[in-house]
Amino acid sequence: MELQLPFTERPQRLKTFLQSRGLSGTYWKKLKAAGALQVNGAAIQRDLLLQPGDRICWDFLPEACTLEPEKVMPAILAETELYLAVDKPAGLVTHNAGKERTPALSRQVAWYFQQQGIPSAVHPVSRLDRETSGVVLFAKNACLHHMLAQGKLEKTYLGITLGTWPKKAGLLNGPIGRRPGSIVERQVSPEGLPARTRYQILAEREGLSLVRFQLETGRTHQIRVHAAAAGHPLLGDTLYGPPGAPGRHYLHAWKIRFREPFTERTAEIIAPVPRDFQAAWGGLFNILAQDPPMLG
Repeated sequence: MELQLPFTERPQRLKTFLQSRGLSGTYWKKLKAAGALQVNGAAIQRDLLLQPGDRICWDFLPEACTLEPEKVMPAILAETELYLAVDKPAGLVTHNAGKERTPALSRQVAWYFQQQGIPSAVHPVSRLDRETSGVVLFAKNACLHHMLAQGKLEKTYLGITLGTWPKKAGLLNGPIGRRPGSIVERQVSPEGLPARTRYQILAEREGLSLVRFQLETGRTHQIRVHAAAAGHPLLGDTLYGPPGAPGRHYLHAWKIRFREPFTERTAEIIAPVPRDFQAAWGGLFNILAQDPPMLG
């Protein structure tokens, strides 16, 4: 990683500068102790005074990965030295721990890191339910995971829901908590945690609605619970909608936007709408090409 103290800023301590860019005090100590920091090409292990134009470089500290790699190439959407964005298919869990050998996106990422010689543990910044497809963001070390998790991720989803919504845009803000007696199911409940989901109807056909959802909070099953509570569960969602054999519910994590750590550039990553989703609706790309602003 390389940063420069801008010529427009006054001289300042190295630690102060790095922390102003989001580096934690703990990671600063680790970098300094490891001798990983360089200023203008010279290794340093102290908090010196930077001058405008000085360049600071470091390599993130290597991490051990405890996951058992799965020899499957993940579908990469974007990659930098800071993060990896992957397109998760429906039917695959995002993460499992330790030496588990069940298929998981995190294990595929572990294998990719291993093949690329990236010395990092696997740090999912965002997670999706097994049957939800779309963008999942991974940080390339613990420091970046903390920074990305603390920042604002703008998450936009596409869903196919049952029925016709009376209001074509709005805010769903019922608090969400665990359903009594269940370790999986959630419900809208006054005792739950605050939850806010904005929605906009993009199209309607044959008793179904194509809906764009934007999360303002990140509760478990948030879109599924809010849509069901509004009387319009996701197509195929047998947990919160009509009963049936478990399978694909039609929810797709379509787009994420965020500020990149250190650089402050805005990143926008889009996951193509999968074929099964397109087949369930049809004409999807013509609708999305317009990408109207979120209302409500």
